[in-house]
Amino acid sequence: MVGISRRLLLGAVLLGIMAGAAGLAGAEDTPGIKFRIIVGEFADKSEHRWYHGPGPGAGMADMLITALVKTGKFRVFERAALDELLAEKHLSMSDLANPGVAAQQKFEIGDILVKATITEFGYKEGKVGGALKKLGGKAGVGSYTGRVAVDMRLIDIGSSEVIWAETVTKTETSKSLQLDTNKFSFGDVDRFDDHVVGKATRKVINGVVDKLEEETRNRPWQGVLITADAFLFIDGGTELGIRPGMKFDVLRQGQVVKHPKTGKVLKVMHETIGVVRATEVEEGVTTVEAVEGSGFVTGDVVKLRK
Repeated sequence: MVGISRRLLLGAVLLGIMAGAAGLAGAEDTPGIKFRIIVGEFADKSEHRWYHGPGPGAGMADMLITALVKTGKFRVFERAALDELLAEKHLSMSDLANPGVAAQQKFEIGDILVKATITEFGYKEGKVGGALKKLGGKAGVGSYTGRVAVDMRLIDIGSSEVIWAETVTKTETSKSLQLDTNKFSFGDVDRFDDHVVGKATRKVINGVVDKLEEETRNRPWQGVLITADAFLFIDGGTELGIRPGMKFDVLRQGQVVKHPKTGKVLKVMHETIGVVRATEVEEGVTTVEAVEGSGFVTGDVVKLRK
């Protein structure tokens, strides 16, 4: 009997561990709402221009857009579509980081703005065993270190709060005998990927993607509530991963805190006035019903409940 009891106890413990592990895996695999990421062009303040073609500003921004889309975790606008949307809303890229612009107006554009300044973008040559020899525009024997540094900022578009700011610096070293440096270009993907600067650049981009995933993992998604007669809607749907049954807190803008001398808006306060639940989800729009509260108006902010 004792042996049977021990086996039963051990089996129960193992089942408990397996159930707990399954629960954790399920929690990690549960899809959340896709944050809408706006990528601004990277300002180039690196001093030495050694490459051909356009500078790294637009090229790195396009690389980040592509990398974010490939994760499947974000909603990212192509640059032409973003420009069209901003023009339609009579907004500029700088307005997205301005706390003086109404949150509900900015929420129609996106959730997080990526701003970046390139401070280093180049490579250095290390001589090995005597003089460095160049033939036909290609470097000879030696080591070559590419270095790319970018000052990154992630800005909450609704509140204009800087949620992350850091200088991301990456390097890549190669001892290739035939490292082509004279034909480096963002337009030539193969040559770009083979170059030490290209590899360092991709490390920077991957680092930013990782940080965005980290910052949005536990960050509640926010959107705009829209009212039409007795119906309530949210400005997002299946494309963002919203699902029926999801609940959202409804917030209304309250006091606006301004600097006493400059008049600059420092903070916009919000108060929770109710809760809504998604009932029908379509492309671009979600129908919701009131669970708590009433008197909701177009422009109220909704925040996903965890």
